[in-house]
Amino acid sequence: MTGKTKEDFGHGNARFIPYTNVFDNPLTDTKRLEAVEIDSSQNQVAYGDVFFTVSSETPDEVGMSSVWLSDQEDVYLNSFCFGYRQDSTFDPHYLAYMLRSSSVRSNLTLLAQGISRFNISKNKVMELSVPVPSAVEQKQLGQYFTKLDSLITLHQREH
Repeated sequence: MTGKTKEDFGHGNARFIPYTNVFDNPLTDTKRLEAVEIDSSQNQVAYGDVFFTVSSETPDEVGMSSVWLSDQEDVYLNSFCFGYRQDSTFDPHYLAYMLRSSSVRSNLTLLAQGISRFNISKNKVMELSVPVPSAVEQKQLGQYFTKLDSLITLHQREH
């Protein structure tokens, strides 16, 4: 979102995805949205969009990603992240977990620039090479990691 002041937030019929939701979740939590006024000049998020954090206090935390799996209307992305609208090359579940894999994360960390605050360039992120298995393999991997993530979450709630 661009051109907003603090008075624009906390009320309204639209929602935005906060930075912490992107940072914390491979799959964006559709319940962790915040209120904002509807603004037709902003770009709405769409099913399968990928979000990346652009800055952090450490190089290891920059470029965290999250994939949006909802068709909600009037939802925008915060201005401390950038979005990528893919062309259906990737299964969204596979993409969510592949972008958080150690090999991709290490490549993203290498893009971090800064001293006390680290940032990444959207253009440099878009130049990264990532593994692209067949559509069938992507679907299987995406389902496996989604199920594993759900089991881990359930186990954590039990304690």
